[in-house]
Amino acid sequence: MEPAATIEEQDGVFVVTLRGEIDAYTAPSLREDLRVLVEERGALVVVIDLASVTFLDSSGLGAIVGTLRRLRERDGRLSIVQPESAASRIFEHTGLDAVLDLHGSREEALSAATA
Repeated sequence: MEPAATIEEQDGVFVVTLRGEIDAYTAPSLREDLRVLVEERGALVVVIDLASVTFLDSSGLGAIVGTLRRLRERDGRLSIVQPESAASRIFEHTGLDAVLDLHGSREEALSAATA
């Protein structure tokens, strides 16, 4: 099943809200949506809200890391709202907690993104 995703702009910050499972089946469409957002729509500040994500695997992480790379190439910024589920442990297990700008809430992520 495709994850439910919404993309909205708030004062120049693009907020991508995801729900459900982000895995090998759903990650390709997420990767493409994020690529279009950065490369075609010109987003420079992105918040990916994973608070309602129930499962996140390495293919989902790959989509996120690819977005980070694209944004860094353009001097942009990426903030992540961590999942409220056990899916948040993947960041620690992979060491990405030291690389990604992780936050416990959307408000924290938006604040950091605009600082």
